[in-house]
Amino acid sequence: MKKIKIYCEDGAMTKDIRMLKNSGSIELISFPFENFNRRTTDSKLPSNLTIDSTFITADSDIKISDTVSSDIFDKIANIIGKENNNDIRHVDTAYKEKCQIFVSPDKKDIINKGKELEELTGIKFFHCDDFSSIKKFLESCHSSTI
Repeated sequence: MKKIKIYCEDGAMTKDIRMLKNSGSIELISFPFENFNRRTTDSKLPSNLTIDSTFITADSDIKISDTVSSDIFDKIANIIGKENNNDIRHVDTAYKEKCQIFVSPDKKDIINKGKELEELTGIKFFHCDDFSSIKKFLESCHSSTI
């Protein structure tokens, strides 16, 4: 069975989200240069990193060529707001990673714009405290692959 990829924005790792990983059919992905979390897999395709980014260190194993933004980066920026560069990076990274779900604690800039972002990216957006909706969506994903 193919794993369902869930992008976990920093601050979205609730107890319920952590337990999802135990099912074995879920891969939790996070941005590699924010708070380290051993429960997630660091993205190898972080979006829009530039030479002036303070994220990059000399010991990073990510290829510079894999850090370019996707073809829809500007459209994501138009939805979220160009001033929210880190949020744009997160959503674009999830898109590049082919995540099916994006979990965030950010209602203002991401979750409230989830429908529009979903239409653009194909990713379902959930607030981290809305575990019942996440679980219901995961069940529908699992039943559609049978």
